[in-house]
Amino acid sequence: MLLIRNAEVEGVSGVDVRCRDGRIVETGRIVAAAGERLLEADGGALLPGLHDHHLHFFALAAALRSVRCGPPEVGDAAALSTALRHAPGDGWIRGVGYHESVAGRLDRERLDGLVADRPVRIQHRSGKMWFVNTAAARALGLAPDSNGRLFRRDRWLGTRVDGDVDVAATTRLLASRGVTGFTDATPHNDPAAVRDLLAAAPLQHVVAMGDESLSEGGLKIMLDDFDLPGIDALRTRMAGAHDAGRPVAVHCVTRTELVFALSTLLEAGTLTGDRIEHASVADAASMELLAQAGVTVVTQPNFIVERGDRYLAEVPASDHAHLYRGQGFLDAGIPLGGGTDAPFGEADPWLAMRAAVTRETHTGGVLGASEALTPERALALFTTQPDDPGGATRRVRVGEAADLCLLDRSWSDARVALSRDFVAATVLAGKVTFASEGLRDTAAASDIDDG
Repeated sequence: MLLIRNAEVEGVSGVDVRCRDGRIVETGRIVAAAGERLLEADGGALLPGLHDHHLHFFALAAALRSVRCGPPEVGDAAALSTALRHAPGDGWIRGVGYHESVAGRLDRERLDGLVADRPVRIQHRSGKMWFVNTAAARALGLAPDSNGRLFRRDRWLGTRVDGDVDVAATTRLLASRGVTGFTDATPHNDPAAVRDLLAAAPLQHVVAMGDESLSEGGLKIMLDDFDLPGIDALRTRMAGAHDAGRPVAVHCVTRTELVFALSTLLEAGTLTGDRIEHASVADAASMELLAQAGVTVVTQPNFIVERGDRYLAEVPASDHAHLYRGQGFLDAGIPLGGGTDAPFGEADPWLAMRAAVTRETHTGGVLGASEALTPERALALFTTQPDDPGGATRRVRVGEAADLCLLDRSWSDARVALSRDFVAATVLAGKVTFASEGLRDTAAASDIDDG
């Protein structure tokens, strides 16, 4: 058994919460039982554990051991060159997060000018493109005249280059931020990948979407507005998923992709659980289609702070209020869930919540102020059921799963800043998966699962 003592639960102070067999079994003023593990909340808010409704776990694990190649860490060509030349080891260099604002559009020759003596592969921050230098192109068996640009070749590249990943560190990182579950939105997930995910992330509940080989979970559909599939083919693909009892999750980051996806989905017919991933640009016409289709949007407000300065500089001002919307979706009756899109965004739901509230960019600009959410509604983006983003929020009450996030302060204090640093403990199915150094815990430190 686990007893969390003197917590703030849904605004009520001094509440004890007992967990047993993975569920909350008692709340109120509770006398500790002999041998019961005891966490002293000291008045800290006890929340449902966070569920990140859109990330890519193995890509995140790889990114944590990669060289950062884009803003804010790397801002120009000189900084990129320094970062690559100081990469540890003597084999492959893997870079992530690149954006053209750093050194223009990369290709094989340009990368050779930065590093020629080691094979280099750098991923664009959108996740769509990899850039490789000549040494890498040779190792990959590319044609001598290749420009070194690999579009949507993640799976192909992964079969040819050994990954350097630490999945144990990745699952611990998520736990330290209060994450008790995630939905992996990788489009090529198959049954083997799902088995690997379940084994690699013991500190989180895992929901996976993927390709047609899966028998359950959403069918992830990628769209690129310059290479859209035929509408009949897309409609058939959507209908096939629905016939198999699987919802669809469609990647839409442009207005064209969103309108195309929704128009096709309306023809194919919708199924409970159908989702639009990102909905990065949603104008009035798109909002009408979203409401008509009745689909859920899973958005990434963290991009407001991470990429907002580039949006303000490059996106027409008329679209600023349409980017990664929040309150507008809710006002239109569109169910709204939150994800981080890690590693293409920071794997930090608290950063996403804070951005959803402030709408502030990295340098303090504001993007779509009217779309701001309250702290409570921002938290709700990550506290709904794993299979129902945008649905009813989970609660800390008897009978609920003991998937919990304990903060080191009251909610009235936490809501002002919404920081991952406030997480004091994370509990998955009644088991402590993360405990901060300052937490008073009667159990020995070795009892805490380290992944």
